[in-house]
Amino acid sequence: MHTRIAVPFFLFVFALIGGCTSSAPAKPESRIDPMANIPAAKTFGWQPAADNLVSTDVTQRKFDESIRSSITTNLGRKGYAEATTEPDLVVAYEVTPYEKTKSSPFSVGVGMGSWGGNVGGGVGVNTGGGSRSVQETRLTIRVVDRKADKEVWLGTMTSSIAPGASANDVAGVVAQTLNDFPARRP
Repeated sequence: MHTRIAVPFFLFVFALIGGCTSSAPAKPESRIDPMANIPAAKTFGWQPAADNLVSTDVTQRKFDESIRSSITTNLGRKGYAEATTEPDLVVAYEVTPYEKTKSSPFSVGVGMGSWGGNVGGGVGVNTGGGSRSVQETRLTIRVVDRKADKEVWLGTMTSSIAPGASANDVAGVVAQTLNDFPARRP
């Protein structure tokens, strides 16, 4: 009788603790200038890169091309056309890697066993959990109104993308970052 109650109870405890210790996925953040009329813009272009900041690393260049291509695709879906001369909006982005320490506030151990005819179980809880370093990346996309020479939108997203990431992973992070960017009004 005790074993029928103990197993579901332990499963419930695991589910409860697992739900408490899991972290929420990162969400994009954005800011918009309330005075800006972004949807009235028709075109976008790129902020020129400084020659000394262009990477010679092939993996880094492919990563940059993936980000740029994904931004172009997403802005195109929102109704903006890319222009090489005198765009309405100027887009720039940066990728900042950093190391984040994640700590576990507690750990749990559960055991069950029998010896002879008796069944026993135990639960142990430790509140001094360990910590580990995790490499993360912050993608920041800035949009400037070229004529006003003023930043009108800023979006950021924290993720684990880095040079060498698949184009699909990069596209997903860029799409989330630009999720709140206003669509163009026809």
